[in-house]
Amino acid sequence: MMMIKKTYISLLLIALTMTSSQVAAGTAYRGILQTVAHEFINIEKDSGAGSGDCSVLDDLIGKALAAVTYSTNSTTEDALRTLMQIDLLLKQEGFVFGQNYLLSTGLKSRTIDCDNYCALYIAIAEVMKIPVVPVYAPNHSFLRFYFDDGSYINWEPTQGRPQQDSYYVNELGISGDSVSKGVYMKTLTRQEFIAVEYNNIGSHFMLKKNYGEAVMYFTAAARFYPAFSSAWHNRGSSYYAMGRSEEALNDLQRANELDPLRASTHNTMGDIYLDRKEYSRAAEEYKTSIKINPSDYVPYNNMAYIMKMLGKEKESQSWYNKSQEIKAVSGKTRPQGSSE
Repeated sequence: MMMIKKTYISLLLIALTMTSSQVAAGTAYRGILQTVAHEFINIEKDSGAGSGDCSVLDDLIGKALAAVTYSTNSTTEDALRTLMQIDLLLKQEGFVFGQNYLLSTGLKSRTIDCDNYCALYIAIAEVMKIPVVPVYAPNHSFLRFYFDDGSYINWEPTQGRPQQDSYYVNELGISGDSVSKGVYMKTLTRQEFIAVEYNNIGSHFMLKKNYGEAVMYFTAAARFYPAFSSAWHNRGSSYYAMGRSEEALNDLQRANELDPLRASTHNTMGDIYLDRKEYSRAAEEYKTSIKINPSDYVPYNNMAYIMKMLGKEKESQSWYNKSQEIKAVSGKTRPQGSSE
């Protein structure tokens, strides 16, 4: 990592010499290749995407053809230079990281999330034949640049810098079991990355509380990417919001098999058991959620309710006090309909 860090710093200085005029002098690109980003826009047609969004994308790719350098048999220094040039181009075009589910919306607002950052990098990479592929971690996408010998470097597009596998495992709390099952930290096929797009559109509808529409997109995501824990979690949460608790529980249990360290899955399973007055099972799920994410006040509050229903007033008050203490410290709220 020390070698990469030194290389990154020195190449960053070189990349910064690329001027705005160089970026502006793009080569006309007319969508000759249907990149994955073009596919994202096509999938978003029912959500308002149009030909104008493809034109913006084509213009961006044209500028990349003029500004980004890539050669086969790249060294680590070559790869980092290429990735930094793409990062700089996106910055000069005004793109910033923020919550945004739809690529077409992000192309207009210039605010894009990690998945759409990856889609833009890969669109450029597909046209220029750069060996960059997406990788999925819990609620997060990043990139890998592969070398001819099969080795790779990870690239975090939201930061514009390389990161090691251990960074994602530690920062995102990824279980070894999920890695071994191919849920996280694996390179995605094109079909699996398309599934990430379906999941994003489903999340977009979920936030609008259009749960029926959301379920259709989550179903497509799970079909294209069966190990996609987020799709199962989100579809289960949507089913629960629709009052279809049995289907919700089946999906949430599937999500938990794939990713046992997603606290929100345990929360929602606890909610289902609580609705059924299965207090012991509900308490087990809430306690698991607390163990995974002790900074969320919601399961503490639910534990207070369970203790109250069981006539354990003293314990109920203790759980409630803890929930309020955590709520005051973290300021954490969980709006209904939020997705992951």
